[in-house]
Amino acid sequence: MAVNRGELQHGSHQELEHEPNRGESTGRAGPGPFRGHSAALAALLASLRRAAQSESTVLLTGESGTGKSRAAERLHAWSPRSAGPLVAVSLVATSSTLIEATLFGHERGAFTDAHKSRLGIFRRASGGTVVLDDIEHLPLDTQVKLLRVLQERVVDPLGAEAAVPVDVRVIATCGTPLERVVTAGRFREDLYYRLAVLPLELPPLRLRLDDLEPLCSELITNVAARVGVAARPLATDALARLRAHPWPGNVRELENALERVLVLGSGPESATHAIAAEELAFLEQGTLGVADELARSALSLGLTVDAVARAMMERSLREHRGNVSAAARSVGLTRRAFDYRMAHSGDEEHGG
Repeated sequence: MAVNRGELQHGSHQELEHEPNRGESTGRAGPGPFRGHSAALAALLASLRRAAQSESTVLLTGESGTGKSRAAERLHAWSPRSAGPLVAVSLVATSSTLIEATLFGHERGAFTDAHKSRLGIFRRASGGTVVLDDIEHLPLDTQVKLLRVLQERVVDPLGAEAAVPVDVRVIATCGTPLERVVTAGRFREDLYYRLAVLPLELPPLRLRLDDLEPLCSELITNVAARVGVAARPLATDALARLRAHPWPGNVRELENALERVLVLGSGPESATHAIAAEELAFLEQGTLGVADELARSALSLGLTVDAVARAMMERSLREHRGNVSAAARSVGLTRRAFDYRMAHSGDEEHGG
């Protein structure tokens, strides 16, 4: 990745280490998870385009596998900073002892193994965009330093005598609502408000079922080319089977499922055959495993059946933007049963 030349011209940085660290990426081409024509996808892309035109910090949230990192790449590509570098780092994949040096850089001799000066990703991304993936895993003692970057647009490299100005746009991603991490005491409230200037939530795949056919078509083509097997179309019954699955792992789970089918069903005799529903039977076992894990977690936390059901219904209402009929269908209830349970779940929980 190119390093900003203006930084290299400063005499204090004669030896600079600028190879990507483990956990960093520089972006990928292609539409990725954003193929389709559903209302949920259209709303997301419209929000991304509007957000891209500003310099405001963006917080991308969403379930695992929804494409938060790819959404960050879209934001950069559609922004006035698209000609500049895009530098991303996963904070969950970076050792806690290296996070400060990775983010803010260090001078030669700042610590025992600092044989070279390192710019850090904020200076390496000068004129472009920094993506902080898994921001909820940033250690508390480093959060105050990130807060200064966002407030004052300067970094304090380890071992440096003075702060260094930076010119970057910041995007953070989080796999869980960051407010909960704040409430739990693991994230600074002031930093949360600095990051959540433009909060955008990526829709789960279960709200994008109209996208399944075009999304599968692209994923099958890409996966087949990557693993070296023949691409096969989806039979009608297979597409219906995919639409019935809840997709807890979202687009990532879909890609893995299609890769499994393509690899296990590869061979001269299968190359001309469409993927059939029976080849996707393993999805049912995966769903059972998720349900069992959720039940174990609920029991360990002392949650009642009514409390879990109420939480599911409330979440479904939020996901369907208050559409009660759609929320009821998503949890397997009639509209009448949904209304009744919402009205009486509190009474049941308290023995009324």
